[in-house]
Amino acid sequence: MKTILVVESEQEAIAYLSNILNRYGYNVIAKQCSLSALSVVREGTKVDLVITEERMPEMDGLELLASLKEVGSSVPAIMLTTHGSVESYLKALNLGAFEYLNKPLSAKEIGRVVKAAIEWSPDRASSFHA
Repeated sequence: MKTILVVESEQEAIAYLSNILNRYGYNVIAKQCSLSALSVVREGTKVDLVITEERMPEMDGLELLASLKEVGSSVPAIMLTTHGSVESYLKALNLGAFEYLNKPLSAKEIGRVVKAAIEWSPDRASSFHA
Protein backbone atom coordinates (compact mmCIF):
# COMPACT_ATOMS: atom_id res chain seq x y z
CA MET A 1 0.00 0.00 0.00
CA LYS A 2 1.40 3.38 -1.04
CA THR A 3 1.62 6.14 1.58
CA ILE A 4 0.71 9.74 0.85
CA LEU A 5 1.69 12.61 3.13
CA VAL A 6 -1.05 15.25 3.01
CA VAL A 7 -0.08 18.70 4.29
CA GLU A 8 -3.07 21.01 4.62
CA SER A 9 -3.80 23.76 7.13
CA GLU A 10 -7.56 23.18 7.14
CA GLN A 11 -8.99 20.10 8.84
CA GLU A 12 -11.90 19.95 6.37
CA ALA A 13 -9.48 19.75 3.44
CA ILE A 14 -7.51 17.01 5.21
CA ALA A 15 -10.69 15.03 5.78
CA TYR A 16 -11.77 15.48 2.14
CA LEU A 17 -8.42 14.41 0.69
CA SER A 18 -7.96 11.57 3.18
CA ASN A 19 -11.40 10.15 2.40
CA ILE A 20 -10.76 10.20 -1.35
CA LEU A 21 -7.24 8.78 -1.08
CA ASN A 22 -8.39 6.01 1.28
CA ARG A 23 -11.12 5.05 -1.23
CA TYR A 24 -8.41 4.73 -3.90
CA GLY A 25 -6.50 2.39 -1.58
CA TYR A 26 -3.78 4.72 -0.30
CA ASN A 27 -2.53 5.05 3.27
CA VAL A 28 -2.62 8.70 4.40
CA ILE A 29 -0.45 10.54 6.89
CA ALA A 30 -2.03 13.96 7.46
CA LYS A 31 -0.33 17.02 8.94
CA GLN A 32 -1.63 20.56 9.39
CA CYS A 33 1.88 22.00 9.56
CA SER A 34 4.74 21.82 7.06
CA LEU A 35 7.30 21.53 9.86
CA SER A 36 5.54 18.42 11.20
CA ALA A 37 5.37 17.00 7.67
CA LEU A 38 9.09 17.58 7.17
CA SER A 39 9.76 15.75 10.45
CA VAL A 40 7.91 12.70 9.10
CA VAL A 41 10.31 12.55 6.14
CA ARG A 42 13.39 13.31 8.24
CA GLU A 43 12.48 10.48 10.63
CA GLY A 44 12.67 8.06 7.71
CA THR A 45 8.99 7.24 7.30
CA LYS A 46 8.50 5.84 3.79
CA VAL A 47 6.34 8.28 1.85
CA ASP A 48 5.46 7.70 -1.81
CA LEU A 49 3.93 11.13 -2.47
CA VAL A 50 3.51 14.51 -0.79
CA ILE A 51 0.42 16.61 -1.40
CA THR A 52 0.83 20.07 0.04
CA GLU A 53 -1.09 23.29 0.10
CA GLU A 54 0.84 26.28 -1.20
CA ARG A 55 -0.10 28.73 1.52
CA MET A 56 0.63 27.39 4.99
CA PRO A 57 1.48 29.02 8.31
CA GLU A 58 5.10 28.80 9.53
CA MET A 59 6.47 27.25 6.31
CA ASP A 60 4.60 27.45 3.01
CA GLY A 61 4.39 24.66 0.45
CA LEU A 62 7.22 26.07 -1.66
CA GLU A 63 9.50 26.17 1.38
CA LEU A 64 8.46 22.60 2.19
CA LEU A 65 9.45 21.46 -1.32
CA ALA A 66 12.81 23.22 -0.95
CA SER A 67 13.36 21.59 2.46
CA LEU A 68 12.49 18.15 1.11
CA LYS A 69 15.04 18.67 -1.62
CA GLU A 70 17.65 19.77 0.97
CA VAL A 71 17.21 16.57 3.00
CA GLY A 72 17.69 14.53 -0.17
CA SER A 73 14.13 13.35 -0.58
CA SER A 74 13.17 12.25 -4.07
CA VAL A 75 9.48 11.84 -3.24
CA PRO A 76 7.20 13.40 -5.86
CA ALA A 77 4.96 16.24 -4.72
CA ILE A 78 1.70 17.81 -5.80
CA MET A 79 1.13 21.47 -4.92
CA LEU A 80 -2.45 22.62 -4.29
CA THR A 81 -3.43 26.28 -4.40
CA THR A 82 -6.40 28.60 -4.34
CA HIS A 83 -4.34 31.67 -5.23
CA GLY A 84 -1.98 30.40 -7.90
CA SER A 85 0.27 32.58 -9.98
CA VAL A 86 2.65 31.93 -12.83
CA GLU A 87 5.54 32.85 -10.52
CA SER A 88 4.59 30.31 -7.83
CA TYR A 89 3.80 27.70 -10.50
CA LEU A 90 7.30 28.05 -11.95
CA LYS A 91 8.89 27.98 -8.48
CA ALA A 92 7.00 24.79 -7.62
CA LEU A 93 8.13 23.11 -10.83
CA ASN A 94 11.72 24.24 -10.30
CA LEU A 95 11.60 22.72 -6.82
CA GLY A 96 10.50 19.41 -8.30
CA ALA A 97 6.72 19.48 -8.01
CA PHE A 98 5.09 16.86 -10.21
CA GLU A 99 1.93 18.94 -10.56
CA TYR A 100 0.51 22.30 -9.49
CA LEU A 101 -3.27 22.27 -9.20
CA ASN A 102 -5.96 24.81 -8.41
CA LYS A 103 -8.55 23.96 -5.77
CA PRO A 104 -11.20 22.68 -5.59
CA LEU A 105 -10.47 19.29 -7.10
CA SER A 106 -12.86 16.49 -7.95
CA ALA A 107 -12.28 13.02 -6.54
CA LYS A 108 -11.68 11.72 -10.08
CA GLU A 109 -9.02 14.39 -10.77
CA ILE A 110 -7.28 13.67 -7.47
CA GLY A 111 -7.23 9.95 -8.22
CA ARG A 112 -5.85 10.48 -11.73
CA VAL A 113 -3.08 12.89 -10.71
CA VAL A 114 -2.04 10.90 -7.63
CA LYS A 115 -1.78 7.69 -9.66
CA ALA A 116 0.35 9.45 -12.30
CA ALA A 117 2.60 11.04 -9.67
CA ILE A 118 3.21 7.75 -7.86
CA GLU A 119 3.99 5.94 -11.13
CA TRP A 120 6.34 8.74 -12.20
CA SER A 121 10.03 8.01 -11.88
CA PRO A 122 12.01 10.66 -9.97
CA ASP A 123 15.07 9.58 -11.95
CA ARG A 124 13.61 11.56 -14.84
CA ALA A 125 13.57 14.76 -12.80
CA SER A 126 17.03 15.86 -11.74
CA SER A 127 15.46 18.62 -9.63
CA PHE A 128 14.52 15.99 -7.03
CA HIS A 129 18.07 14.87 -6.42
CA ALA A 130 20.06 16.39 -3.61
